[in-house]
Amino acid sequence: MIGDTTTAAINILGAIDALESALDRHGSDADVVMTTDHERELLAFGIRDTQFILGMHRKPLPKVLWLLSLQMANSNGIPRMKVSAVLREFRLAEELAEGSAALAALAA
Repeated sequence: MIGDTTTAAINILGAIDALESALDRHGSDADVVMTTDHERELLAFGIRDTQFILGMHRKPLPKVLWLLSLQMANSNGIPRMKVSAVLREFRLAEELAEGSAALAALAA
């Protein structure tokens, strides 16, 4: 169990870093944040592992992350207005993953 939640936390952190890197490349006036193939892959892992962590806590995947996965399937860009909401959801999931890993370690 600890390996799964620890890996999920790492992948979620990777997604946060990828999105922040994409933001850093664009000016604050850009309406769309373009992502590289590698960043999209990290975001996809982050979404998958966020769903895994939220499922452990019997919580649904936030709509903004579901919409992000659709957006990534159809283009390389993410509307800037969604980026802060996506980052917030990833950070919340990462906190849950770290908490779950800590509880699993205590139980072992």
